[in-house]
Formats: sequence, structure tokens, C-alpha cells
Amino acid sequence: MVVVKSEIRADIVNVARKVFSRKGYRHTTMDEIARAARMGKSSIYYYYKSKEDIFEAVVVKEAQELKRQLIRVISSGNTPIDRLRDYIMFRLYHVKTVSNFYAVLNEDDLGQMKFVRRVREKFEEEEFKMVREVLEKGMSDGAFVINNAEIGAMAFTTMLKGLELPLFLNKYTRAEKENLLDDLVRVIFYGIVKRED
Repeated sequence: MVVVKSEIRADIVNVARKVFSRKGYRHTTMDEIARAARMGKSSIYYYYKSKEDIFEAVVVKEAQELKRQLIRVISSGNTPIDRLRDYIMFRLYHVKTVSNFYAVLNEDDLGQMKFVRRVREKFEEEEFKMVREVLEKGMSDGAFVINNAEIGAMAFTTMLKGLELPLFLNKYTRAEKENLLDDLVRVIFYGIVKRED
């Protein structure tokens, strides 16, 4: 059986992803990746020039995975309101499942790597476009009362990024997190000002 170079590269990425998730980029060594992959370190270097190259491949894979999941979530709702609610819940609750990409989004010292800015910007641009399209559909259906989908998408994506850390650094139980997210969605959708009937 002939093993294709791309398959070996993919195997290395899958193994490295677990090691980086457990130990973080800074504390992971090429020796650990090689051991986990059951390969010699020189064999790893045949496929990747450096630990940073492997980390880039891991982060790109996770960004693509997160994008696919977001598209699925946003596309599954029946109405723009459902789509936006599902997006908010998914974005805040599941983004940490791609822990290496999450680290790149949130850890400033990882921003020193050349590829990080490009990957961050691409993902943020794609996410912004998805949210803007949901808002535009909601505006045309009369479900959302906003004047500008562009500004709305900017507000949503910026706000959700800012809420990720406070919500998940705290030691909430799953039930408490779900209640917090329900309240958050209510505030986002209906505001905090009591409306006159």
C-alpha cells in the first residue's frame, strides 16, 4: 500500500492538533509531535520545516472546520431570527472546540507569527459576511428593525468576540452557561428598555 505524502502531512496535523491543544504552542516541542505521530523527528522535518509550519496547518484546518460548522448552523434555521439566534449560541458556546484557532484569535503573543494575521482576517471577513447576509434577509423579511446590515454585522461580530472570554473563563456549569446565553440572546434581540404596549 502506497501512502501519499498529503496523507502523512494530514496525519501529522491531526496528531499535532491534539498535542498543541493539550500543551499550547509555546510548550510543545517537535520531539513531542514526533513521538505522538510515532515518527522520527527528521521525518517530521521532511514534511514540515518547523513547529510554526505545523501549527499554521493546524490553525488553518480548525478555521476551515469552524467556518463549515458556522455555515451549517446559520443555514439550518427556518427564519432569520432562528439563524441569528443559532449563530450567537454556537459562536459563544462552541468556538472553543477548535482550541488552537481560538488561541490564535485571542492570544496576542501568537500574533507575532506571520500567518496569524492572514488567518484571523480571513475568518473574520467570512464570519462578518455570513452575519451581514442573515441581517439583510431579516431586514427584507421585516423581522429586523435596523437601518444598516453592515453596521449590524460589525456590532454582532465585535460584541461576540468580546463576550467569549468573560463567559468561558468563569467556572459556570453547563446549565448556568445556557441560562446566561439565553439571557444574552434576549438582550441582543429585544434590548433592555421596557417597551410600551
